[in-house]
Amino acid sequence: MGTVSTDWLHAPHIYVENTRGDDPSYEVTIEDVLRNLPSFCRPAELTCRYSDERNMESLRRADILIAGKLDTLLISSEAKSLKIIQCTSAGVEKYAPFEWLNPSVAFTNASGVHAEKVGEFALMATLMLHANVPAITTKQRHHRWSRVLRSTSAGCRVLIYGVGALGGAVAERLHSAGFHITGIRRSGKPVAAVELMMTPDHFHECLPFADVLILACPLTSATCGLVGAGELAALPAGASVLNIARGGVIDHSALRRALESGHLSGAILDVFEEEPLPANSELWDIPNLMIFPHVSADAPEGYVDRCLKILSENLTRAKTGRPLRNVVDRQFGY
Repeated sequence: MGTVSTDWLHAPHIYVENTRGDDPSYEVTIEDVLRNLPSFCRPAELTCRYSDERNMESLRRADILIAGKLDTLLISSEAKSLKIIQCTSAGVEKYAPFEWLNPSVAFTNASGVHAEKVGEFALMATLMLHANVPAITTKQRHHRWSRVLRSTSAGCRVLIYGVGALGGAVAERLHSAGFHITGIRRSGKPVAAVELMMTPDHFHECLPFADVLILACPLTSATCGLVGAGELAALPAGASVLNIARGGVIDHSALRRALESGHLSGAILDVFEEEPLPANSELWDIPNLMIFPHVSADAPEGYVDRCLKILSENLTRAKTGRPLRNVVDRQFGY
């Protein structure tokens, strides 16, 4: 799994699909593709279109599809020549299950391109949670001056659920700031910045020892609704929560109750099941909760190049018979 034949690599047919109206920082151009292809690869055809003006004949001939949003029905029915799909998004849960995808097609995502920005954001957010900034902002809205002093972050205990590319970057940043880190990842494989790595079946026994719970996992059938009332109650009194994963991994009603009761000292959410978050959502007015509009991961400068470097490396890997990187596991959904 994750390898492709090589007879087409030197002169592939490449189709790029952008979405009209998206942030131009994430638009892939012909020049972007040509700049990032390996030296041995010279496209026989390179087509760049918006999704509302597709060139269907070029799409049918395509060996490589580069896109941020995938029309799975169209791909399944029309794009029969594909060898690689390079999705320029890291999260691909909305395309699961993957029955639409021909087993011979390598489906790769942009996992890892957000790592530096996410690490920086998570460090900022975790320091804010440690310093009770969400509670301070709530008091500010009510014109209340209330000084509560906090110690430095050294020794604060953080539990990161999901120590992949993003969670690993978060762990590195927090470790350098003196936080003690326990990690949860499916493989249990150690990471240098994580003092104790556990598998998901040990999640609940780790919760009572976490001052800050950070959710950095993909949204799958295994993580949907991962954190509910029971998990929040298992955290020690005064703990806090940061969600940079997906909105569906946490029960927001349970989070509201935990914040209103004072069991949790604060929470920061950057991801939501519906985005933009509706103006009438109860989340806006929950005490000690800070809302960020899904900005933790996106650093637009150089984003397209970072995505295309994954494709470039994979073409080189395919040429030399090595497994591709960033191949989406169809069983686990990421």
